[in-house]
Amino acid sequence: MSRLRDSRRFILSLLLVVLFVSGFSTHAQAQQEATQTLGETLARTGVFFRADTPYVLRNAADPYLPISLAIINGVERTGRSVLTKAAPYVHREPLKLEGVDVYAKPPGRQRNFAAGPLLLGNSQEFTFDAREAGQPLVVDFRLKKTLQIPLTLLADYLKSHFLGGPFDVVDLWVSFRVQGWPSQDTYLRVRLNGPPLPRLANWYRGDMHYHSAYTDNAAERGHPLVATKQAALATGLDWVVLADHSTDLNPERYAEALREVASLRDGRFVFIRGEEVTVVSGKEGLLRTLHLVALPPPDDPDRGVAQVGSDAVLMTGDGSVATPAMPLKEALAGIAAAGGFSFAAHPFDPVSPLLRGGSWDLDLDFLAAGGKQLQAGLAGLEPWNRATRVTADNARDPFCIRRDADTSACFQPDAEADQYARLERGIELGWKPLLLKALAATEATASSPAFKVALAAGSDAHGDFNYEATMDVVDFSKPSRGLSGYAEDNAFGKIATVVHCPAGMGRRGESALRALREGHSVASNGPLVIAGFDMNSNSSLDDPEDVLVGGEMASRLDELPPLQLAWSTSKEFGAFNSIRLIVGSVNGESAPEELQVPNGKEFESGGLHAVDLRPYLKDKVGGWAYIRLEARTRTGAGEEFRCYTNPVWLRITER
Repeated sequence: MSRLRDSRRFILSLLLVVLFVSGFSTHAQAQQEATQTLGETLARTGVFFRADTPYVLRNAADPYLPISLAIINGVERTGRSVLTKAAPYVHREPLKLEGVDVYAKPPGRQRNFAAGPLLLGNSQEFTFDAREAGQPLVVDFRLKKTLQIPLTLLADYLKSHFLGGPFDVVDLWVSFRVQGWPSQDTYLRVRLNGPPLPRLANWYRGDMHYHSAYTDNAAERGHPLVATKQAALATGLDWVVLADHSTDLNPERYAEALREVASLRDGRFVFIRGEEVTVVSGKEGLLRTLHLVALPPPDDPDRGVAQVGSDAVLMTGDGSVATPAMPLKEALAGIAAAGGFSFAAHPFDPVSPLLRGGSWDLDLDFLAAGGKQLQAGLAGLEPWNRATRVTADNARDPFCIRRDADTSACFQPDAEADQYARLERGIELGWKPLLLKALAATEATASSPAFKVALAAGSDAHGDFNYEATMDVVDFSKPSRGLSGYAEDNAFGKIATVVHCPAGMGRRGESALRALREGHSVASNGPLVIAGFDMNSNSSLDDPEDVLVGGEMASRLDELPPLQLAWSTSKEFGAFNSIRLIVGSVNGESAPEELQVPNGKEFESGGLHAVDLRPYLKDKVGGWAYIRLEARTRTGAGEEFRCYTNPVWLRITER
């Protein structure tokens, strides 16, 4: 999602220039101090230090804790965003990196970090000694490196410095040492030996909206694919869609991404090369910039997202006045011509006003002329975007790991950022009305619904393996955030779309793409619930004749087989305390009906669990309806997690 982040320092600096030139500082001493402060700010504009690590390690086959390091020295000059146009005015001298120190300790502010860092290699001064022959490493533009910390080394370090181990959670302090700069420190928290995620056979968990290092502009950037794959496996993901920005991509970079994606295929994890495309709404007005996640054709995932005969990639501006975006209908037409499909990205959570960000319009953006079909090339929407519950004013230490940390600046509940509030708003404003419009557009005797609308979830992470650090000078709710940024607890791996692939995901993600397109999926930030009709009564929902979420069937009411449910959760996400059935018809959606979870099966269904739908559908005879499920779990600490299924579409012919 294009929320302008770190390089908004540049915009803020320009605003400061205007204020000072306009005479806000009238005293000579104040002018001198302001000029000095401004000079220091401008001298460091476009410089960004980043340390990152997965928030949890679930991959028992990986003996390392990866710590991704990045130094950004200067604004990317090749993108098509309004801030990229400022790049020629931001001149950066090379940075001289001496090294990076990594310290570790058990959690708790009563514990201090040890005096000496973890040591890798022969250096007794740095975890990563960047010097060569005593001379620092010169960073002209970019440095990206992943430190692989052996877990055995980490355990020995903790054992030698702290009592009470072994420790399940570890706090990290990562410090960049650059000549002429104060230490650049980041504090991270990681759970070691994390338990496996809830699983159901033939369902694969993935992130359909992730930004890698191929997103690199004046405001946003991600991590290399090798580091991303390691983090994905560490957090329990099976597949990831690379939704790098259309403002950053060109044919050469898109082809480079494919070559790297192909080199990382190994049968256990799949990268799918997609794109987040910036488009212009069909409605009139100033706030018209939208985003969509474009996916390639399932029959040829390596093809790309643009129509045959083109360069396989859509290239656009960022939607600002200076760099206009592509009309939505033109983008969708190209995606459809390529055999691909797309999801409306965060459709009611607009991008920055600086980019004229607006919300999707149901009739003008989602629906084709006449309102009887979705626009060609559109499969659904992604209102569950970013797994955020809490935010922090301190973008470098949101967990309050330092003993002298300001606790008021650390992670606190944030109603405006809350993922469930944003998701429910998206369901009410978009998904539910579109589902009902599909029913209204469907003849009672039609063989299929007029159209279907799939729900999906994605982290929208830009790297963000541990938490999301954000710069946002247009967030005036707290002025401090405009100066130093803020953090959200969203992280890569915390939210997922889980797809049904009975024959596996496919070597290139073919089956995962088909499941996404057809809505054979659920959205979850932990627990899983699936549903369908076991048409051959063999206690499985994996056969071709079975009807799962995203599917459709017609039946007499008295012959309707029971709906079969299966579910799975874990102690990490808590027991199921609610599985709710919702029925939609041309008259609207019903109030949710609570389905009883059998005693002793609050964590696992242990197979299929039958639900008789006939009482809920007796007044739906003679037309189309749908059923969908919402499930919630709760931990002993009171934290809630959720799962939403896509609909099963039903035509009840007679009693």
